[in-house]
Amino acid sequence: MIESIYWKEELRRIAQSIRRVSKPARWSERSHCIIERDLMIGFFILRRLIELHKVSTTTSQRTLNVFAYKARGKKVTKLNGHDLPDVYEMEEEVAKLKTATYMANQFIHAYTSLVERDETRNWSDVYVVSDYDKNDLIWRVPLTEVRDLFLKAADDYPRVMSFEFNEKRGDYDIKTN
Repeated sequence: MIESIYWKEELRRIAQSIRRVSKPARWSERSHCIIERDLMIGFFILRRLIELHKVSTTTSQRTLNVFAYKARGKKVTKLNGHDLPDVYEMEEEVAKLKTATYMANQFIHAYTSLVERDETRNWSDVYVVSDYDKNDLIWRVPLTEVRDLFLKAADDYPRVMSFEFNEKRGDYDIKTN
């Protein structure tokens, strides 16, 4: 068992680091690597909190507004995986709702992860896909969605847990609020 406050403090720090600011720092390779690292660690923390029932079921089942781009049918490899227009249909965006748990797995098992800035030079979106899904699609995840999710989880301290034995799994299903 973990004491979740320390993990949630880090999640809050990461959420603060991806907030929009009036004068963003100039782009650097270091800043790009740091945000990619923080996003991956943030989603790992989130998944860990979900697995240990340290956030409510509402948070763990929360959906994010994300966007999918289908693969063009070309095999995605280490050499072309970052050439998004070459391997994905970037002109055909499809809005989807995906759970926090699903998106955490996309980040943790990311084959491709690219962070994008908008015209104000703020970090705006991240393109991410797991090694499992790389030949099917890639996701665009607005960082506002990620930030809201991380802040929600950082403030979420469940007060009640209910347990119901699941015969099929041979273990308990746990719900929190």
